[in-house]
Amino acid sequence: MLVGVGHVDLVCRDLERSLAFYAAVLGPVGLQPPVLFEGERGEWIHYLRFPADGSGSLGLRPALDEQAFELYAPGLHHLALAVETRADVDAAHVAAVEAGATILHPPRLWPQYHPEYYAVFFTDPDGFRIEVASARDARI
Repeated sequence: MLVGVGHVDLVCRDLERSLAFYAAVLGPVGLQPPVLFEGERGEWIHYLRFPADGSGSLGLRPALDEQAFELYAPGLHHLALAVETRADVDAAHVAAVEAGATILHPPRLWPQYHPEYYAVFFTDPDGFRIEVASARDARI
């Protein structure tokens, strides 16, 4: 039986900048410091684990070149991360602003997904679209 997503890896143009960004924005809501694993190219993959046992991780690895992420090109559209409360969404929003993120949509309800779906959308240093949502009882 499928139980969830184990991990998602993002390829970063500036790994140190991305590590600092995710630590600043998601560290306060429980994202753990990186654990290193060697990748298939010999590069180090930095896995930032979610706080609950078995809840997965976010992997950050260095890019081979400087090509920028393009939102509607084939591939990743956005990464949605679930937090426990609306206060956690608001805290992620404040931290994203302080970390220099471009805020696409400030925190608000998204009733088209669910009456209680509350989320913020912003971009990370590589332009990846990140969503942080309080969706405990409002999965889509």
